[in-house]
Amino acid sequence: MDTEEPISYSALLSELGGANWAGVLAGVGAAETWLRVATPGDPRIHEVVLKLVVLAQHSKWEIRRAVANVAAQVLHPAFGPALAKLATDDNSRVRQAAEHATLRRRDWQNASTLGKQHEDRINSILDDIEARFGTRGRDAVKRASEQIANTFSRELYHEVIKLMSPLAMSADRLKTKLSDESTMRAELADEAVRIGRRVAHLRAVLDGMRAYTAQPALTYTREGLKDIMEDAVSLVREAEPSTARPPINIQVDEAIAVVISRERIIQAIVNVLANAVESYDGTDSLNPIIVRATAEEGCVVISIEDSGCGMSEEALADASVLFATSKPNGTGFGLPLAIKIIESEHGGRLSLESIRGRGTVVRVVIPQQR
Repeated sequence: MDTEEPISYSALLSELGGANWAGVLAGVGAAETWLRVATPGDPRIHEVVLKLVVLAQHSKWEIRRAVANVAAQVLHPAFGPALAKLATDDNSRVRQAAEHATLRRRDWQNASTLGKQHEDRINSILDDIEARFGTRGRDAVKRASEQIANTFSRELYHEVIKLMSPLAMSADRLKTKLSDESTMRAELADEAVRIGRRVAHLRAVLDGMRAYTAQPALTYTREGLKDIMEDAVSLVREAEPSTARPPINIQVDEAIAVVISRERIIQAIVNVLANAVESYDGTDSLNPIIVRATAEEGCVVISIEDSGCGMSEEALADASVLFATSKPNGTGFGLPLAIKIIESEHGGRLSLESIRGRGTVVRVVIPQQR
C-alpha cells in the first residue's frame, strides 16, 4: 500500500496488530512507506520492524510475502533471521520474495563496504593534494573528479539503456510467442538465444566497466620485454584460435628490460593485439602483425603494426573514447583500459596512426625505470 502521506505511527501499529488479515496486509504496505521516510535513528523504527518480523510467521502467505518485500527495501538486521525462515516457506511466492530480498540486502552490504573503502581512499588522496597545494588545489581536483564521475555515469547509463531496450523487446516478443499456440519451438529457441546474446553483451559492458574502474594494488618488477610480449601473444592466440587469423611476429631483443606491473602491462598489450587481430575481419589480407621494441633514452618504445582494415579519421578520434566502438559486440573499454594502464599506471604514452584500408600502428612508450 503506497500513500501520498505516510500513515501516523499510532495508526500504523493499529493496522499491524489488527485481526482482519486484509487490513494487516495493508498495514505492512503502509509500514514500508513509513520506514522509508522515517528519520534514521528514530527508536520507533526498531519497534515497527519487530512487529513485521512477527508477521513473517502469519498464516496468510500474502502477508509473509509482503514482509519479505519490505525487507528487500529496508536494511535492518532484525529481518535477517526472518528472511532465512521465509526462504524455506511452503509457498513458492514467499520463497521467491525472500530470496530476492536476501540477494538485494547482500548487494547493499557489499556496496556499503566498498563505498566506505572508496571514500577513505579518495579522502586520503585529497588530503595529500591539500598538503602539497593547499585547499584551493584540493577543491579544484575534487571538482574535476566529480565532473569526470558525472560524465562517466551518464555515458554508462546511456550505454546500458541502449542495450536494455532491445533486450526488453525480445522479452516482449517471447511473451507474445508463448501465448500463441501456433508458435513453433524453433522460434522460441531463436528468441531465447537472442536474449542470451544480449545479456552476454550487457554483462561484457559491465565487466569492462569494472575492469576500467578497478584500482589494483600494483607491484613493479624488472621484466624482460620479449617474455612479456610472448605471454601476451599466447593469450591472444588462445582467445582467437582460428587458423584464418594473421600470424603475430615478435621482433624484440631479449636484452630489453623494463620495470613494470607485469600482469597489467600484459593486459594492456593483449587489448591492443586483440584489436589488431580483429581488424582483419572482412579483409583478404593475412599479412603478419609485427611487434617491435627499441630502447631509447631511458624509455622503451613498442610498436604494434597490423595490415587490417584501418580506421577513418573519425573512427581514429573515437578509438580512445569510452564506450565508442565500431564492433557489433564491442564494449568500448579495450583501448581506453590499455591507455589507462600505460599512461596512468606506468607514466607512459600510447598513440595511434591509422589509414583506412591499409592498417594501424599503435606506439607505446614506457619509462624503463620508475
